[in-house]
Amino acid sequence: MKLNTHKNQILIFTFSILFAIHGYTQDNCKVQLEAIAGSYEGGCKKGLADGQGTAKGVDTYIGEFKKGLPHGTGTYTWSNGDVYVGEFKKGLKEGPGDITIVLAEGQKKEQKGYWANDKYIGESQHPYEILNRSPEILSIRISETENPANDGNAIFIEILHKGRVQQSARFGLTVNAGSVQTQFPVGNKTKVLVAKFPLVFSLSYMGETLELQFSQETSWNLSIDYNK
Repeated sequence: MKLNTHKNQILIFTFSILFAIHGYTQDNCKVQLEAIAGSYEGGCKKGLADGQGTAKGVDTYIGEFKKGLPHGTGTYTWSNGDVYVGEFKKGLKEGPGDITIVLAEGQKKEQKGYWANDKYIGESQHPYEILNRSPEILSIRISETENPANDGNAIFIEILHKGRVQQSARFGLTVNAGSVQTQFPVGNKTKVLVAKFPLVFSLSYMGETLELQFSQETSWNLSIDYNK
């Protein structure tokens, strides 16, 4: 009889500990992202949301956490009804994911692709790729830039001969995917206004060919140095 009483006391003590841990996880587990920091249910580690959980604030997130932030696979729902389903890293969209945006009159727009540092980079995981190049091309330098004229996304193309910038260099441009609006000289560069990404084009200059793909919807600097 005393043995059964002792076992019951152990069980009661064990359930008390589990209840206390559960209460700590729900009530004192911190979510580090302010927009979803109202209430939390789920895994906890060292006082921070960790593992699978649900956090609700102005917005709602259901998915994986690490150190108090969305990290891994999850679903983030904004207060306006927009929804992102995909990968997160340290609270930011990172990797493959789909976002559904609510438009006027209840219409919706879906965008699939890849994200880097919370920014959509396009349908391809890489913001740009060199698909093919002639052997007489010494170097190709590509970098993201601003478009001072603010007339859309553009690619600013610069032609060099062994490091020397060429003024008003004429080249052929063949668009294989996507579309461009127009192209015109801007200083020692040629500005190509892009109408649709992903953009795949071939550039021909003095018998040499370069084929590129740009997936990220932004403006780019493209500098090509030829062995001429």
